[in-house]
Amino acid sequence: MGRTRRTFTAEEKLKVVMAVIQDGKAVSDVAKENNIHPNMILNWKKEFLENAAMIFNRTRPDITEKAQQKKIDELEAKLQKKD
Repeated sequence: MGRTRRTFTAEEKLKVVMAVIQDGKAVSDVAKENNIHPNMILNWKKEFLENAAMIFNRTRPDITEKAQQKKIDELEAKLQKKD
């Protein structure tokens, strides 16, 4: 019997990543608690950190709200593809 792929919302991924980053839990512990492979958590963490600076782009006048939403949508789609 094959395994079925689980899908995770952006909010679920964020919760898992923040457990590692903010709460200081070990990736292996968070993986066990959530029944997720540790490599998946490491991938989510890497992507989160690579894109975290975008939150500060809101103050730049050359970045419009529409452009920000487009980028958010692209990143969310990218996260969904990595599941």
